[in-house]
Amino acid sequence: MERILDETFSLWGDGLTREAYARFNAAQMKTRWGAAHLHRIALVDGGQLLCTAKRYDLAGWLHGRRVRILGIGAVFTPPPLRGRGYARTLIEEMLRVAQEEEIELALLFSEIGPKYYERIGFLPVRIPDALLTVDVKPGAPAMLVRSGGERDYPEIAAMHALRAEGYEFALDRSVDYLAYAVSKKRLAAGLGPSGRRAVQFFAAEEGGRAVAYLLMTVSGGHPQGNGGVGKRAPLVPPEYWIIEDCGDRDPTGARLGAMLQVLLARMPGERPPTIVGWLPGGFRPPQISAVTEVASSSVMMMRWTGQQIDPLPLEPEKLLYWRGDAF
Repeated sequence: MERILDETFSLWGDGLTREAYARFNAAQMKTRWGAAHLHRIALVDGGQLLCTAKRYDLAGWLHGRRVRILGIGAVFTPPPLRGRGYARTLIEEMLRVAQEEEIELALLFSEIGPKYYERIGFLPVRIPDALLTVDVKPGAPAMLVRSGGERDYPEIAAMHALRAEGYEFALDRSVDYLAYAVSKKRLAAGLGPSGRRAVQFFAAEEGGRAVAYLLMTVSGGHPQGNGGVGKRAPLVPPEYWIIEDCGDRDPTGARLGAMLQVLLARMPGERPPTIVGWLPGGFRPPQISAVTEVASSSVMMMRWTGQQIDPLPLEPEKLLYWRGDAF
């Protein structure tokens, strides 16, 4: 594991120190969901590391039926050993084992474009990033927006399951999975440099239960000067709100749109942030007046682990998937 972390730190450290990077990886696997569903896989020859990847044991709905899903992430071959087919060997072995375990579908996200994985049978799904423009009116909507927490996870899981019924593909997001997903974002922010990013989790409630929620990463604010050891440096205004996950019991997403208006109203006189996210087809809160698609740095790809069963839903409007669920 230390060798894997040493090799991958420069690529996926994302501003963390080497020590923090190790803590970030270890902490994910100590969560209740991570301990049971997240594993490191390595292809080795004696004591030599040839290639490594993460295996995620996921579940979801596909064409109205429940399926088990193999998630493949963090595929890495040490630079001196590249071009020898080790990554392909490792992925094909993961697919073979998954098929033996009656896991039907494989899913990954490529940061190197689709061509390499297309040669292994994966098909790209075009999920673009979207730049969102929110209509802001004088004053703030009369709604309660509070911090989200663990007590909201059952309602969030129920919201997602209800909305998933309208799509051909969606993850099954349990309470434990939601706790893992939120913890992962908070760990990345908390272990990073002070002020580089923050994770904000909000909920709107009615009758004592959450009816809409928003998880976002606020990034682009950087420390000005040296705040001193143990002190938090002052920040410039945030530049980006990255919507990692969101939901609404209202099919139109009107409560979510109102939540964004409330949060923007808390920043009078400041430069408005750039809001980025993935929004599934058919989910457009009425308060969002414009959606501009931009190319995503990560390409979602999927394939059957064995012989093709049904056509895969490759059009983005057929998938319910959130940016924060990418791995």
